[in-house]
Amino acid sequence: MSDLIPFLVTGIASGSLYGLAGIGLVLTYRTSGVFNFGHGALAAGAAFFFYTLHVTHGVAWPFAAFLTLLLFGGPVAWALERLTRSLGDVPEAVVVVATVGLLLGIEGFLFIQYGTSLRQSPEFLPTSGFDISGVTVTYSKVISFAIATASAFGLYAFLRRHRLGVAMRAVVDNPTLVALSAVSPRRVRLTAWSIGSMFAALSGILLAPTLGLDANLLTFLVVQAFGACAIGMFSSLPLTYLGGITVGVAASLATKYFSRAPFNGVPPAVPFLVLLVVLLTVPATRFPKRRASLRSLIPETKPMRRGTAAVLSGAGMVGLAIVPAVVGTHLPVWIAALDSLIIFGSLALLIWTSGQISLCHAAFVAVGVTTMSHMTNGLHLPWGAALLISGFVAVPVGALVAVPAIRLSGLYLALATLGFGVLMQFVFFPTYFMFGETLQVSAPRPRLGFLDATHDKQFYLLVLAITVACIAVMVAIAGSRLGRLLRAMAETPTMLATHGLGVNVTRLIVFCVSAFFAGIAGALAVTQYGTASTAPYGPVSSLLFVAVLAMCGTRLLRSSVLAAALLSIVPGYLTSFDVSRQTFAFGVVAVAAAIVIAKREVISQMTTRFARTSRRRPWATSPAAAAPRAAAGSRVPAGMVR
Repeated sequence: MSDLIPFLVTGIASGSLYGLAGIGLVLTYRTSGVFNFGHGALAAGAAFFFYTLHVTHGVAWPFAAFLTLLLFGGPVAWALERLTRSLGDVPEAVVVVATVGLLLGIEGFLFIQYGTSLRQSPEFLPTSGFDISGVTVTYSKVISFAIATASAFGLYAFLRRHRLGVAMRAVVDNPTLVALSAVSPRRVRLTAWSIGSMFAALSGILLAPTLGLDANLLTFLVVQAFGACAIGMFSSLPLTYLGGITVGVAASLATKYFSRAPFNGVPPAVPFLVLLVVLLTVPATRFPKRRASLRSLIPETKPMRRGTAAVLSGAGMVGLAIVPAVVGTHLPVWIAALDSLIIFGSLALLIWTSGQISLCHAAFVAVGVTTMSHMTNGLHLPWGAALLISGFVAVPVGALVAVPAIRLSGLYLALATLGFGVLMQFVFFPTYFMFGETLQVSAPRPRLGFLDATHDKQFYLLVLAITVACIAVMVAIAGSRLGRLLRAMAETPTMLATHGLGVNVTRLIVFCVSAFFAGIAGALAVTQYGTASTAPYGPVSSLLFVAVLAMCGTRLLRSSVLAAALLSIVPGYLTSFDVSRQTFAFGVVAVAAAIVIAKREVISQMTTRFARTSRRRPWATSPAAAAPRAAAGSRVPAGMVR
């Protein structure tokens, strides 16, 4: 038993901070209806701000901590409340895009300001301690646990006893009734965001000395609070705090029992395993629902005439065909753009056409990368056969991800797919079946008869032909009966089911199709560069794909083309636009794009409601009542008088 004490102490100390972060996350979610995927990025930003004050400028740590909490409880919370106020009644995908953009924007800013290398944050709490069964327990861990526990119970008492706390609990159910009781719902939401942001900041400050200062590491370690939120059913604050301790202890014990390959990736994935288990076993009706619009994000517009479409398609094909003759040394950039076009097309088919949310799309691409390597280097199959097999191997992975989509939607589907992406990165990427212990694979370029694709020009033409074929199939799917079913499912799956159509089968099909094309894109990517590592296929890349696609609109073909240009062509020509600046810029623009889409959605809803109200007016339905008004010169809308 004594050998477990160090792991229990570490797990309880870290788990209490996960629980603290989870409480803040649940509080803001229940009061605003917005689940903040950028909660961990707030913790990372607070840790770096505290480091700048305390270490760089020599400010005493109590005062530096006070200023950090004041900043995140004041201006930052106000900005978040303003941002999320317009997201209360819009489709879930818009909310996910906005908060994912917030995560990327903060993380990119930290990369630009502080670099990507790990910094050591000095311990500011007492490092001495006492012994329990021969194990030293430092006072820093005790103080961290005490601060987290006191904050959690203090908030619980505030919500139970204080008038504003009671209003904060009530605003979740009916903000209108809260406003009638002379309490401003905006004030309630601002208070909730202040508390939630301060809890995130406090957890970041206390975790930094143990983990070090790394924006990506801190962001995703606090994201582990998602597991705590799942145990608390995304609603109960006490259960969320206990869930954080449970997750911390389980992750700490996993480092003892799963420290050797191939299971050494299990400990960091434990919180997401907990998240997946809860989401897949607990009935979906137990989770809180947000009141959001069910309208599709795809605006209704007239289809393009066939002649116009043919002219534009022909012009585009001619332009792409002459690219090797005009771009010179930038040809690899255009090859990568074609590959990105397949990725974004497959993601747009999933998100915009069918209304499903996926935050693990990079994992599908990684399956294609590794399968291509194993098929060509291991089994020495012909390149064309290996390409098709790479796509087909990704299909069962897509079907596996479709399982949560059968019982979950919106936010909870996004969380489940994010958990699956993290699980793939930590548990499956290091295995022999994927990247292996070296975390790197390779694949040769093909020689296909007269086409020697080892040269960039010939390889570009090969990739262009494959890309055109893939996009043509996607466009054909979108215009077929299956595409109409997908759009109907995005609009209202319940109505689709009442007509006897298989909603679950439709979800399964669209995930499998999307995964197939993503696998093809991964096979082309590893073929182009010759080698590939795990770095471009982690959860952050999946979030980046969603953010960039949202920036470019909600159309299948147009959005995919623009997204591929932004992610591949623009950075290829602007060499100073490195990964850190890309992450920051794409995150900021994704937030702006989500706000624009939300405003458009609100305007569309207001127009629809106005039209419905107009049709119910008495003078609109009674010819006898309408005639005197028309004779008197009153302005009656056209078509209202029969």
